[in-house]
Amino acid sequence: MIARINHVAIISRQYPILGKFYQSLYGMKPGESPPESAVSYFDGNVGIQFLPRRDGYIEGLDHFGMLVDDIAEVERRLRKYEGANMVKRPSSRPFAAYSANDPDGNHFDLAEPESGNFKEGYSLGGWDAERWVNLFAIRTMHVERIAEFYQEVFELTPTGKGGDAGYSLSDGRVTLRLLPWDMRNFEGMAIKRPGPEHFGFHVEDVESFKSDVAHLSGANPMLAAYPLGGSPESDVRRRVFESGTTGKFQLADPDGIWTDVTDD
Repeated sequence: MIARINHVAIISRQYPILGKFYQSLYGMKPGESPPESAVSYFDGNVGIQFLPRRDGYIEGLDHFGMLVDDIAEVERRLRKYEGANMVKRPSSRPFAAYSANDPDGNHFDLAEPESGNFKEGYSLGGWDAERWVNLFAIRTMHVERIAEFYQEVFELTPTGKGGDAGYSLSDGRVTLRLLPWDMRNFEGMAIKRPGPEHFGFHVEDVESFKSDVAHLSGANPMLAAYPLGGSPESDVRRRVFESGTTGKFQLADPDGIWTDVTDD
């Protein structure tokens, strides 16, 4: 294993409120980010970067990032795949020295701990959180080829494959789930483009977590979880989401970003 997933990025016009939602519901702790550009929260292993929406960008779950042992070796392996590329980031980006894309165009950040262009944004130190990020899921066109890419380039370990559930690869703690994208999946609902679809959390107890969701929604409606289902089209949308999940409870944050929660 030469890589581990170390952050998830979300773009939102209400990014400070989203940060408070994840802090309140999942017990995440604030990290260090330039105050004029983003807010960040940390579960002891993985951070979430909440980025303001800028002109030309789309809101929602945007990308994930990895720490790697040897950036040069990663680049050597990555260049073997047609369509995969890597670029150096501006030095003002504290969490990533490089950005890259897989052969389907899904992009992710890369950083090497010893790199001079990398600053650990979560300086609070690790801890054993009761609720922690355990999953990042992408809908992609050529799911088998993309699973091979992440396995070969980053040595992520396969933990499941095939069918509607796609392919699951693990860094030992966080799962990268690759789900097939097919236009026919969206009959009866608006089309959802390929790319990041949802992410997930492991919690200590799903029933206690559900109670906390209800309590938070009542305590502060600005931090209320987004409802799933309730109309013919949103029920179809919910079924599409659930078809790619393995958790016990699904919800959406105040921006509508899908989250899969489990206590297994």
